[in-house]
Amino acid sequence: MTALLIGPPEREQLQQLRTLAAEHPVDMVKLMQRLKTRGGKRLHMRQMAQQTIYLPVDYAVTLSIETGHPCGTARHLSVSIEKDGRLPLPEAVWMIAEELGFVGALEGCALWLEKLALRGEAVNVWQPVATQASGSA
Repeated sequence: MTALLIGPPEREQLQQLRTLAAEHPVDMVKLMQRLKTRGGKRLHMRQMAQQTIYLPVDYAVTLSIETGHPCGTARHLSVSIEKDGRLPLPEAVWMIAEELGFVGALEGCALWLEKLALRGEAVNVWQPVATQASGSA
């Protein structure tokens, strides 16, 4: 198990990441075309690296806002631990997700594991932006 520490400095980092992702949305239709080329893949990887922060202890957090989905705009979060063989606990993933604007519960999101090129796996969380927590307006 790897501890997740979120205090005021980490909350500030997460808020800055949220703002950065909103300022640089990913057009999924264009991305699908760009990913067909090596250069396009490199550009996308560079953007995602710029939209990644590191939280104590050993968490890597990447956020993108994706446009062009049939449902409209969505949030896409990727959380990994910088140690081979470790995955973040669902509770830690949801703590991060809530800080980044996800609502409801982890079970209400699309979830999948992604094999990373250089190390281990990441937990991916995807949610349409229009999703609301139950009981909220």
